[in-house]
Amino acid sequence: MHSTHKYLSNLTPLRGIAAIWVVVYHFQALVMQFVLPQQTQVLFKGYLMVDLFFIMSGFIICHVYQQSFENGLVSGNFRKFIVARFARIYPLHLFTLAILILFVAVSKSWNPIDDPKAILPNIFLIHSFGINKIFTWNVPSWSISAEWWAYMVFPLLIIFIQRKKTLAITILGLFVVTAYIAIMFWLPRHDPFDPKAIVPHDLNATFDYGFLRGLAGFIAGMILYKVYEVRMWHKLFRSDITALLLILATLACFHFGINDGFYVILFIALVYAFALNNARLHALCNNKILQYLGKISYSIYLSSLFVFILFSLVKLPGVKYLPNGATTAFWIGLGYCVVFLLIHIGFSSITYYTIETPCRKFINAKWGKGAVHAITPVAQ
Repeated sequence: MHSTHKYLSNLTPLRGIAAIWVVVYHFQALVMQFVLPQQTQVLFKGYLMVDLFFIMSGFIICHVYQQSFENGLVSGNFRKFIVARFARIYPLHLFTLAILILFVAVSKSWNPIDDPKAILPNIFLIHSFGINKIFTWNVPSWSISAEWWAYMVFPLLIIFIQRKKTLAITILGLFVVTAYIAIMFWLPRHDPFDPKAIVPHDLNATFDYGFLRGLAGFIAGMILYKVYEVRMWHKLFRSDITALLLILATLACFHFGINDGFYVILFIALVYAFALNNARLHALCNNKILQYLGKISYSIYLSSLFVFILFSLVKLPGVKYLPNGATTAFWIGLGYCVVFLLIHIGFSSITYYTIETPCRKFINAKWGKGAVHAITPVAQ
């Protein structure tokens, strides 16, 4: 289970930026609206960063672990793989869930989101399978559920690809396309707050079909890695110009809010370009601050709930509080958002060093000796 592959450092900042983008998306939705949708869709489409996480996850898991299953599904290697992935994602998930349950119990603020019946599905990471009729408890953790089950099928998928490469990639590619189209256009999705509302044709499936969304992105990342291995289009995608054009194209799409399916294509290209680049982009990605944000990105993604609770307990000057949410002017909201992020990054640093890292080391040392301790861009 020991990996000899080089660490893909360029993907680390991408993970950090995506995590912060998701947090700002939630800040705009839950704390205060300071950007209007008619001005730009950049913040309103922030939920798509989760799809970038899934694609990066499939790519990196393939990069690190595929050799472990070259000889088939060996029980020892499967156990080490699962232990390593469990150690990576579960301790912080369980910690945030436990603290939230305690907070709700003490404050007696039970509501449909904090449903006691949803505690077990959250504990067993099955809360992205439509078991509940609304997202529950630590809402972003639905993607951890989807990620976990993608890990569970990864060994079987990689064995299939290694033994029947052309057939496997064809079938899995068709699955990815069909899954994304199904989420956007075919599956019977609903708005949990207004069942009669028309759900837009987007990829923002969470508690209902989140598992399918996660698996589609994860497999897309795996397929991308096989393209990466055969050095297809390396010369084109490793250049700074290509990376810059892809970044600008992605930002333009976010601004105008085009159909979600196009972002998947852009994310695949972005991950490919970032993984290959060894020029100016590579130097920028290895900036210490960007690397650090990527390192603690899982804590940034999963522990934002606590800072949201903190902000919900105070009435901020310059903010208009209405029955359906709070609004404020752009510059005031931007200022509060920056303060929120600074507090949150500080808090995430604490959870990273006191929960994530020690628990991961303990679990791997006790049950996963010899396992690769890869940093996975989960999400989440």
